[in-house]
Amino acid sequence: MDPHLPHLPRLPRLPRPMRHHYRPGSPLVPRTKVIGAAHEAPAGWDERTVGAPGGHVMQGTAWADHRRAQGAEPRFVTFDDGRACLVVLRHSPLVPGATASVRRGPAHAGDGPERVAARAGALADWLRGEGARDLVLDPELESDARYDVAMDGLGFAVTAEFQPSIHVMRLDFPAGATEASVLAGFSKSARQRIRAAERAGITVAPDGPGDRLDEFGALLVERADDLGITIRPERGYVAAWRRLLAAGQARLMIAQYQGAMLGGLLVYAQGGILSTAYSADRVARRRELAGTMHLVRWTVIRDALAAGSAAVELGGVDLPGHRNPPRQDEPNHGMYEHKASFGAHWVVRTPARRIVLRPWSDRYAGARSSILVRARTALPGR
Repeated sequence: MDPHLPHLPRLPRLPRPMRHHYRPGSPLVPRTKVIGAAHEAPAGWDERTVGAPGGHVMQGTAWADHRRAQGAEPRFVTFDDGRACLVVLRHSPLVPGATASVRRGPAHAGDGPERVAARAGALADWLRGEGARDLVLDPELESDARYDVAMDGLGFAVTAEFQPSIHVMRLDFPAGATEASVLAGFSKSARQRIRAAERAGITVAPDGPGDRLDEFGALLVERADDLGITIRPERGYVAAWRRLLAAGQARLMIAQYQGAMLGGLLVYAQGGILSTAYSADRVARRRELAGTMHLVRWTVIRDALAAGSAAVELGGVDLPGHRNPPRQDEPNHGMYEHKASFGAHWVVRTPARRIVLRPWSDRYAGARSSILVRARTALPGR
C-alpha cells in the first residue's frame, strides 16, 4: 500500500448478486433449470399449462395423447420456479438424436419475458443432455424487445412457423361490459349482417360430440386453398380436435340453414379466454345468406362475455409473406376487415424460435432429408 495515500475506511461488504446464466455475447437472464421430465402428466397439469395466462391446448394432456398416438414421445417437463411445459420429441430412423418442439409454450403464466426466455435456455440445456439435436418453440407471447434480446443471446434464431398465422385479432371487454355495450362497439355493417342472418333463419349451435368435424375439416381445406396455405386435416387434425372436444378444451360452433352447414368455427378454451383456432364458411352461399360468420363470431363473443372472460381472440389474419396488417391488395384483407368490424385490434406476437443443439447431427439429418426428397422427385411418374 502506498504510504503517501490517505487511509480510506473499509467499505461494507455488498450482498452477493443473484446468479445468472451467462453465455458469450448474451444478456444476463434469471437462472432456471429443469427438475423433472415425466412420461405421464403430474396432477393439475392442464391448470398449469392450458388454463394459466398464455396457456395453450397444445401444452395439455389431450394434445400429448394425440402426439403419442402419432408415434412421438411427449415429456412433461417441470422447472425449479414452479412452471411447466410439454416437450414433444420425434425420432427418425437412422438419424442420431431427436427433434424437440414446444408448441405454443411454455406458458408465460404472467411472468416477464426474460423469465420465459430463461425457461427456453433451461430446456436447451436439458435437451442437449438428452441427446436432442434441435429445439423449436413458439409461446403465446406478445412481442417484447426484452424477449428478443434474451433469445438472441441464448442462441435461438427466428424460424419458420408451424401454422399460418403468428399474430392475432383480440377483442377486449372493459369492466362492466354487457352484450348491449359490446354490440354497440361493432361497426354498423357488422350489426346489420348479424340481424340479417338471424332473420334469414340461420342458426348457430355447438357440436359437442363433434359429429360434423369431418365436414368442417373439408370446408376448412377449401378455404385454405383459396388463401394459398396448406391445411390438411387428414394428417391428424380431426383426431386432435376430437380429443380436445372430449377434454372440454375446444368447442365446435356450427352455422346451418335448413340442416345444411354454412360455416363453422373451432375455438380453444385456454389461458382463461376463448381463442379462435380455425374458421371457414361456404363462399358460394355468402351472397344468398349474408352474415353467417358474423353470427357465428357474435355467438362466441357472447359466450366469452357470459363466462366472465376479459377478452376473446378472433384468430389471426396474417399469412406467410404477409405478416403486417393486410393491405387492400392482399388476399387476407377481407378477413382482417371482417374481424376488425367487431372492434378487435391487432396484437403482435413473438415468432417461433429454433436452436441447434448438436450441429453434426443436425447437418446429417438435413443432408439425409435432402437426399430423400431428391430421390422421391426422381421416381417415374412424378
